[in-house]
Amino acid sequence: MTATPGTNVLTLAPSLSAARDRQCTQLLNVGPPATLDVLQITYSDSAAERVEAWLSSHDELPARLGIVDVADRASVAGDGSEELPASVAVTTANPNDITGLGMELNNYLNDLDTDCQLVVCFDSLTELLQFTDVQAAFKFLHMFTGQLRSVDAVAHFHLDPNAVDDQTVHRLKPVFDDAVRAN
Repeated sequence: MTATPGTNVLTLAPSLSAARDRQCTQLLNVGPPATLDVLQITYSDSAAERVEAWLSSHDELPARLGIVDVADRASVAGDGSEELPASVAVTTANPNDITGLGMELNNYLNDLDTDCQLVVCFDSLTELLQFTDVQAAFKFLHMFTGQLRSVDAVAHFHLDPNAVDDQTVHRLKPVFDDAVRAN
């Protein structure tokens, strides 16, 4: 599946599956890396792991790669002084502060390069729901997906349907333009 600009896709797949990883790579691959501004929100990977994952399927880094580390790993595992390329911008957000996360994402969106296509990977809603309730997550996602549509981003949001009940999936689906199951 490929998504068009202004589209937010809910990807449903088990968290640790090859199908999930293939779907993510496919949804991030919307053009030559030099024409992309990639924003990755991660609850589980370090910035270095995200850079490595990108380079494992692309020959070069995107024009800009923004990583919002929601686990704030720098204070947990090491001093956060990993050497990263200059085109990689890393910020952190407290997983217990959805408002703060929204502010970090808004700051990133306010600094877009209009010559590049914004591509977003939110990894993952499964972890977001560990720190907030479904209603707060829905409100946050409604606001964020609206912002992404307004800047013609191509965005996808991971959710493990085996980790949440069907009611949660159905409650969140209306926020998205499409939902796909990775096989």
